[in-house]
Amino acid sequence: MDSIKTFPKFTLFFALLMALEIAGLTVIPTFHMVSKAMIMAGLIGFYILVEKRQNNAFLAGLIFALLGDCFLLYETVELFIIGLICFLIMQLSYAVAFNNKRRIPKNRDYLICLGILIIGVAALSVIWPDLGSMQTSVGLYATSIVLMAIYAYLRHPRLRGYKIVLAGVILFIISDMLLGLNKFSDPLPYGQIFVMVTYMLAQYLIVTGEVLSNMPRPKIQQKANPNSSFNRHKRS
Repeated sequence: MDSIKTFPKFTLFFALLMALEIAGLTVIPTFHMVSKAMIMAGLIGFYILVEKRQNNAFLAGLIFALLGDCFLLYETVELFIIGLICFLIMQLSYAVAFNNKRRIPKNRDYLICLGILIIGVAALSVIWPDLGSMQTSVGLYATSIVLMAIYAYLRHPRLRGYKIVLAGVILFIISDMLLGLNKFSDPLPYGQIFVMVTYMLAQYLIVTGEVLSNMPRPKIQQKANPNSSFNRHKRS
């Protein structure tokens, strides 16, 4: 993967942060309060240090993701809603940043965007009866996810990090679906771990993919064929 090859040191560092967070979820629960915040803090530091052409909307999205992680550490309904709002702002901020790299849509793009909308509605309908008084809040949140996914898809496909960002957004959606099922429906076995692993990988791919999108593709050096006519007649 391009992210691993281009940023090997940060990838190892982020893998360590992921391991610490998994340990906080399973072995040392009190450490989870710190390890979860370190995920987005590490990505914010990476983006600020590496990205020379920083996008203010994208950076704002990273900051609100960090705030959302902190608020969701607590189990109260009020703080959960505040955390939900933070992630809603994050998704809209990401969508604004993605829109800056948008291509001109073709006819098939409108169909795919419609498909993304249908998938979003179908996923929301699974937990809709269990939401109770939070139907409006979660409905608005789901709308922001769909918008983020649509604008991630509409980015120019020739961008170096196009597929990486798109993969990250898909993982983010999967993470949120698992979170919704785990919180509002029947709890999943090891649900919290699956939610966090998919979430951490999603943010890693989105951030590194966005940085790669502003970098040129590496030039492929073609080796000279010794049997070519040019080499046969080349003077030594």
